[in-house]
Amino acid sequence: MKKLKKIVCKILDFFCFIAENLSVIGGAALIAMMLITAADVVLRIFGASVLGSMELISYLMCVVVFLSFGKAIFVDSFTKVDIFNFRRAEPVVKIIMDIIHFTACAFTSYYCFSQSAVTKVMGTSSLMLEIVRWPFLVLSGTGFLLIAVSIPLSNYRNFMIKKESV
Repeated sequence: MKKLKKIVCKILDFFCFIAENLSVIGGAALIAMMLITAADVVLRIFGASVLGSMELISYLMCVVVFLSFGKAIFVDSFTKVDIFNFRRAEPVVKIIMDIIHFTACAFTSYYCFSQSAVTKVMGTSSLMLEIVRWPFLVLSGTGFLLIAVSIPLSNYRNFMIKKESV
């Protein structure tokens, strides 16, 4: 049992490391979004604009959102609002929600990866800057896959923390 626990902790540490580094990339993309937006606003004062700023910002938004979700799940930093007080039913509701969340993220990850293959073969790109789209679908799929993997691992980590504190 201790060997299994050690293996799961190593896997959890590895995925935490990946999630941490992907969120750093997401943070860099957020900074790039802010710089493009600021440059676009300043240039519009002088009657010019950043060519393809909306395309760049939309692609960077994809990077920011999907690469940051995995870490948010590991750290449990989502805002939660309890509408009903289900003290006894809370573990069951959480398990059901985690199963739904895991299934949706796994399916979406599969769909993103399959669509990235289709768009790569078709050579689909953006209209103005001709940025290829398939890498952003791969990033989205990677983000959803990381979320799907993080759900059971973070639940295991929380279970072990509660078990050790008792």
